[in-house]
Amino acid sequence: MRKVIVDTYAILSAATDTLTPVAKNCMLEIKVGKMRGFIHYLIFYEIMYHWRRGRLPAFACEEDVIAYLTQSFREIRLDDIVAAEAAKVKVLGDKMLMENVLLRDRKLSGCDATTIAVGKMLQMPIVSGDKDLMYVGEQFGVKVVW
Repeated sequence: MRKVIVDTYAILSAATDTLTPVAKNCMLEIKVGKMRGFIHYLIFYEIMYHWRRGRLPAFACEEDVIAYLTQSFREIRLDDIVAAEAAKVKVLGDKMLMENVLLRDRKLSGCDATTIAVGKMLQMPIVSGDKDLMYVGEQFGVKVVW
């Protein structure tokens, strides 16, 4: 079975019906069980943060958001090895972004650095439309689907 990491950007886009056709197909395949979607703690955190800020009105209560995340996606456990790799991705990724004329004013978030590190370590593609993540992920050899 194909596996993908689903980034916060993709989950928010799914909730607001702004996925690209390719990303929409990935999310549909996850929903029907043809593909397995994964998230990690920081993605869970960001989704809960956005819900609390009112950016996910489709969910009536916290329990609904938690149920969606835990039932739709499998959890990737983070550890010190992932943290060390994510720190490396963050430092090198920020340098890559600074050297890119179109992205030089941007910084890679800790969540995105972690997602790229996990994608690289587990050799899994990432579903995301986040420009920072897409650019840096591809520089690290991680396929980003959008």
